[in-house]
Amino acid sequence: MISKTWYKEIARDIIALGSIVFYFLVIGRTLVGPFWVFLTFLCSSALALLILYFIHKEFESYLARGIILAIGTSYFYGNFIFTLFATVIYFLMIVSSSFLGNSISKILKGIIFGLISTVVGYLISESFFEGPWY
Repeated sequence: MISKTWYKEIARDIIALGSIVFYFLVIGRTLVGPFWVFLTFLCSSALALLILYFIHKEFESYLARGIILAIGTSYFYGNFIFTLFATVIYFLMIVSSSFLGNSISKILKGIIFGLISTVVGYLISESFFEGPWY
């Protein structure tokens, strides 16, 4: 039988995909390209999320950053299989967040704030650049 500690460790590992460190890792990847539109999207989405954080601190920030990364990378790669993979991973992030004891309210706010930040980042990046992201 698998211990509950082992489940919590896996849940924390999954949630870590929405960490600030992982977010900066993806930003670093955009600089290798260079993929300026994607970089602009990530930075402006992060700035929008930071502003939302100063307005209302009670949300699951890992899920907010996670949805920005899931949607942004899916749009950037434009591949159905990758989008399906990112969607499954994001769903696992939501389940893990709940398993770790975050309230439904914090989880929903994290998803909503992440979606708002994603839209802001998309609109800003599209206003600076024309054409595809790749």
